[in-house]
Amino acid sequence: MTADEMRPAIPERVLTDRLELRAYTESDAPAIIEAIEESRRELTEWMIWAPRMRTIDDARSFIRQTVELRADGADFSFGIFLRESGRYLGGTGFHRPNWVGPAIEIGYWMRTSEVGKGYVREAVTGLTRLGFGELGMKRMVITCASTNTRSRRVAEAVGYQLEGKLRNADRLPNGELRDTLVFSLIDTDDATRRILAGDAAR
Repeated sequence: MTADEMRPAIPERVLTDRLELRAYTESDAPAIIEAIEESRRELTEWMIWAPRMRTIDDARSFIRQTVELRADGADFSFGIFLRESGRYLGGTGFHRPNWVGPAIEIGYWMRTSEVGKGYVREAVTGLTRLGFGELGMKRMVITCASTNTRSRRVAEAVGYQLEGKLRNADRLPNGELRDTLVFSLIDTDDATRRILAGDAAR
């Protein structure tokens, strides 16, 4: 059986208590740029793509790329939206899939005005539940710069375990070398069982 044949069907929409995580459409482009402009100072510190996202056309190109990558089974981006109002909050997704494992990585960012409300933790918990549940993952991963304390706190709050630090593994947007922290859950972890049972903190 090939890796493509082992690939599960990734839904385009995931619901949590407060959030809708869904695949992007081109109509989302203005909201994406609004959120990025609001958060540019913070995003530019960590996200290598932030300096390239400045216009609605840039956002449309990004969205078209997400559609192509999803179709190819290479990457699965989701916008994070409030269920009640439809407000765009940020982005998340499944990245670097290994269908043989199977294993997958979760990434995330949140617009500055919505930080501290538990939305990222809720989104990551929802994707983790989907990954280990419907998709049958055996391992899920979160990575972040060792100095990105907010990202680290999300991984820890959901229950991901720190596996180690990769020294000089990448560069920050300003060109400085960064160490990368690697967090993971596997299907037999107690935290995974709690998430699947719906007992994880949200």
